Amino acid sequence: MARGVLNGLLGLLLAGTFLVPYVGGAVTAYALIMFSLLLIIWNFVNPPRFAFDPGAWMFLTAWVLIAIVFAITNLPGRSDYLLSINFAMFALYPLLAGALQRFAGSGNSSRVAILALLGAFVALTVAAFQVFIQQYSRAEGYASNAIASATVGLFLGEFALVGLFAVKGARRYLFLLGPLAGIATVLLSQSRGPLIALPALALVALVKLPVRRVYSWSLATIVASVVVGTYLLKPSVFGRFGALPKMAIDILTGQPIAASLDTSGNIRYAILQGSIAAFQRSPWIGYGWYEKIPVVEKYMAFDVGFGDPRTGHLHSDILNLGVSAGVVGWIAYGLVLLAPIVAAATSPRDGQYQGRLFLGLSLSAGYFCCGVVNMLFGFEFMTTMYVCFAAIFIGYCRDAPALAAV
Repeated sequence: MARGVLNGLLGLLLAGTFLVPYVGGAVTAYALIMFSLLLIIWNFVNPPRFAFDPGAWMFLTAWVLIAIVFAITNLPGRSDYLLSINFAMFALYPLLAGALQRFAGSGNSSRVAILALLGAFVALTVAAFQVFIQQYSRAEGYASNAIASATVGLFLGEFALVGLFAVKGARRYLFLLGPLAGIATVLLSQSRGPLIALPALALVALVKLPVRRVYSWSLATIVASVVVGTYLLKPSVFGRFGALPKMAIDILTGQPIAASLDTSGNIRYAILQGSIAAFQRSPWIGYGWYEKIPVVEKYMAFDVGFGDPRTGHLHSDILNLGVSAGVVGWIAYGLVLLAPIVAAATSPRDGQYQGRLFLGLSLSAGYFCCGVVNMLFGFEFMTTMYVCFAAIFIGYCRDAPALAAV
């Protein structure tokens, strides 16, 4: 009976991570935290198993660095140091990955692929329902927002491609539908930030997927040619996505984004300029999580309406951690982004190794690219999703437990 309960708990963790995040949003995150803690507690009741591989140490070190910096920058009479709890899932990664290793099995990558594919289509179905039936201007999931939910939908579609490693025969090509569903979800959300990750995710897929390179690169060339040709001939087809190339050129050349071109982009550019000025005045440890907003506002050309500094952010992981924790914050950020890749690369060379490495690369590349223009780390939904994805990819998707119980 106990084993049945544990398998049910594992099933809830997998379902919450892959099937319903687009529907549940922040509620899903809290449920995943609860399931994770229950698995971790169970792991300690038995002879505990820890996943202290290099990637786990990177996660743990990142959280310690953030906690120390927030304690140093804490203002007298305040308790801002407690904001390190927003990143506490990083510290739980070694325990969750270790607990999941107890469920390791040769067919686990195929289960993850199926769940991710189903999750990508759940996201697309909900997005289509919101736009075409409920008449939403932008699909946004539930208990979330358009950007975060679209980002999760895109990632699920990418992760479904691990099925090309895990499933044999012609049916494995069904998993190619995953990225298509993910991209369609993003388009329905009218969120441009997630699309910034698309080239990196496509490159990881082209390089790592076990298909003939002549086919994959030919398909990529055809798709890219169609997209570029359509943009040049009729840019209006892309709606608000059509402003992305001009915005990128303006940013790279140091030019402000014209408000007439894109209000959202212009706001982000102003935040970037203010953040650079603030960072230069406290580059090593920053100002703390709450203080980042008031400080940046001092150096901005106009008020962008951040609102409450306790919930406001700088619309970029790089800026959030750079201004709040300085260079130390960037070190922690780099450790977290590289941790899934390092953990996968140093894991056993079993039958799921290549799929595990693909998932680690996709997760890190996706979060880095999306984090350039949006906040992913530091609030419950996307932070929890990152750790759960990483722990499942590294701890669950392997042929056998890598560590002996201690």
